[in-house]
Amino acid sequence: MKRVYLEITDACNLNCPFCTYPKGNRFMDLRDIEDHILQIKEFCSYIYLHILGEPLLHPGFENILHFLDEQKMSLQLVSNGILLSEYPDLLKHGCLRKLSVSMHSVNHVQVGDEYFETIDRLIENDHGKNIELRFYDRESLDDRLLDYLKHLEKRYGFHETSKKGSYRLKKHVYVYFSELFQWPEMDAPFVSEQGSCHGAIDMIAINVDHEVTLCCLDPKAYNSIGNLKEKDLSEILSSDIYLNYLNEFKQHRFSSQLCQRCSYRTRFD
Repeated sequence: MKRVYLEITDACNLNCPFCTYPKGNRFMDLRDIEDHILQIKEFCSYIYLHILGEPLLHPGFENILHFLDEQKMSLQLVSNGILLSEYPDLLKHGCLRKLSVSMHSVNHVQVGDEYFETIDRLIENDHGKNIELRFYDRESLDDRLLDYLKHLEKRYGFHETSKKGSYRLKKHVYVYFSELFQWPEMDAPFVSEQGSCHGAIDMIAINVDHEVTLCCLDPKAYNSIGNLKEKDLSEILSSDIYLNYLNEFKQHRFSSQLCQRCSYRTRFD
């Protein structure tokens, strides 16, 4: 397994129209987070603190970073960037491998100059960490974001990479453009029963309710394979329900109604 998504909170300080799931106000207990990390460590060393919610809102966020440092785990962090100025030493943590800032999240949101100044400081002082500035749905970005893109291009230039939509500003720092995707829902249009997906094979996700699912696009845990408050991860990943899903995905088949209605996976076909 290449990575595990861990949702430490479903709370968010923004209300983005492309995020169709309602915001919550739940925060995973720090002791449970540490327990889950130790169990994840048995299967892989890469954790993504991302499903829904803004991870920097978690009151124990700094403690989580220190614990990941101690366990020598690798972290990819996804944030809307609003609270990054409150963590000036974020990039100094040994666990952090990549910081993705969803810049499109502040589209039509009144953010001050400090927001963009913080991003500029991160770019200039990357500490050898990979930084990705994400801009989804480029055509709909407001003037402030478009002006910031012009600022970045003038200052660094956009150097095309092998990844579609990705441009290097400098070593370790990238701008990424992509289209918005639709979150899969049970009432979404049928897509197909066959295709490719990294879920179950390369990844699993653990939501704020400790439900283990096949991928990060299932925050409601329609495809739950177990709960970490009831079973250990090793037991869940040796269960028939997970192994059956794993076999299906390897054969490019999907019996799950949610998977049959997921348009995001068509990117892998």
